[in-house]
Amino acid sequence: MKTLGELWRAKRAFSPVIASLILMLLAVAAGVVVYAYVMGWLGGATQNPTTTKGQLQFDSLANNSTDILIYVRNVGGKTLDLGAVYIDGAQNSTFSGISLEIGEVADASLAYACVADTWYVVTVVCEDGTTVAQSFQAK
Repeated sequence: MKTLGELWRAKRAFSPVIASLILMLLAVAAGVVVYAYVMGWLGGATQNPTTTKGQLQFDSLANNSTDILIYVRNVGGKTLDLGAVYIDGAQNSTFSGISLEIGEVADASLAYACVADTWYVVTVVCEDGTTVAQSFQAK
């Protein structure tokens, strides 16, 4: 039986074959990680602009005694052709032939008599199906 000091002095290591296999495994794992990172980066950098989605947001939504005033902005990645405007689910108006480039704002004044302290939902729908909806309380 060996003493504790003899066990510490015994310098047994992996065989060269096992050490080589472990190094190859580490190299393959590192390669897989680098491949996944680069493909994710290239996938985002080479995204086809025709597949980007449209997105709208309201810049302002208010009312006076006889009209609802809306300002809607294109914040998406493509030009949008505005379609219909709905108030509480009923079509109120249409934007005829208005195209919004990226970052542009469209405004409209919709004839609608609002009742004070009542909530209304205004929805703008584009020709490609892009929608934005927001509620507001009438003054």
